[in-house]
Amino acid sequence: MSQPRQFRLLSLHFALYQFSCVMAGGFAGAFLLQQGFSLPQALASFAALLAVRFVLRCLSLVLVRRVGVRGAVIAGALILATQFWPLLNARDPVWLGVWLFIVALGESLYWPCYHATMAVTTAPDSRGRELGLRNAIGALVGVTGPLLGGFLLQRFGPAVDFGLAAAITLISIPPLLFMAPVKAGEVPSLREALGAVDTRSLKAFASDGYISGGLMLAWPMVLFVSLGSEYESLGLANALASLVGAGVGLVAGRIIDAGRRDRALFWVSLALVASFAFRACASWSPLAANISNATGAAVIGVYMTVLMSLIYDRAKGSGAAYRFHFAMEGGWDAGAALGCLAGAAAAQATGVPSLATLPSVLGVWVMYRCVRGREAPATAAASA
Repeated sequence: MSQPRQFRLLSLHFALYQFSCVMAGGFAGAFLLQQGFSLPQALASFAALLAVRFVLRCLSLVLVRRVGVRGAVIAGALILATQFWPLLNARDPVWLGVWLFIVALGESLYWPCYHATMAVTTAPDSRGRELGLRNAIGALVGVTGPLLGGFLLQRFGPAVDFGLAAAITLISIPPLLFMAPVKAGEVPSLREALGAVDTRSLKAFASDGYISGGLMLAWPMVLFVSLGSEYESLGLANALASLVGAGVGLVAGRIIDAGRRDRALFWVSLALVASFAFRACASWSPLAANISNATGAAVIGVYMTVLMSLIYDRAKGSGAAYRFHFAMEGGWDAGAALGCLAGAAAAQATGVPSLATLPSVLGVWVMYRCVRGREAPATAAASA
């Protein structure tokens, strides 16, 4: 099967899967707050999820070896489609534990295999454009998904929204069935997976996880509180932010393909620091919360394209994309869990919800140092 057709099928799956994520999964933290969790408790729950996911990656190696990389993406999506019933009953500690386990298991299968597939499906000379297109698709989906999710949650309740999200997750699977087998290298043993780690890339991905603990996990809950704990307000704010981010990812992709990744990295690192500063002030002004959310989406649109273009280049150049991403995702889990715990500690100590995002700014310096000046290994890339 031609590489462009593979990429189109993968992009179709991603658009549908991402739609289900933003219309329901993106509200999971807000839903926990509505169920009576405090912000520190909700962040601690996400840290526990990430810790469980980190451990379950060892089990995922066995499953991936049996079903292959494409089969593992499918299995992960199927498992994640079942997460919403336990989430509805998250007030019960037993059901909360079931939800954490299902999400941890599904994502331990899904994300390393999805990223490995993306790495070997995109072409190196158009990596930036294709990643920019993927991020733009995600951003455009992010416009309608939050609007629909917020409307359904506010007007019809979580059972309707979560049920529809589960159905869309299942609908996202057929495009994967039409893809050719994914050649992402041999599935390693645990010792092999940990024995040849690209340590600098691992640090970059772990720092991204630490940053995401503030931006992707703590911030939506902070924004929800700042907007009066209304699902529709949160959905509208996220939709506007995604609209801003839609075009930015495409522009960033062209900058990277033109060989200016390091220049983009410098400016996006400064913008990330400023974004954290604005978000830290969100507790005092709903207007500041909306402005920082929209401008932050533009920053993230560039940041993710810069970071993931390097990671995918390194993965494909390694000749063993799945093994590469297995280690990277483990580093991301560890970093994000620490970011959640740091945010929970900041919120608990200060009593100011928006300060939960601030500790993650420390990850920007580490990410910049690890990504600057990195290129794909040319010899390995040639033989991959």
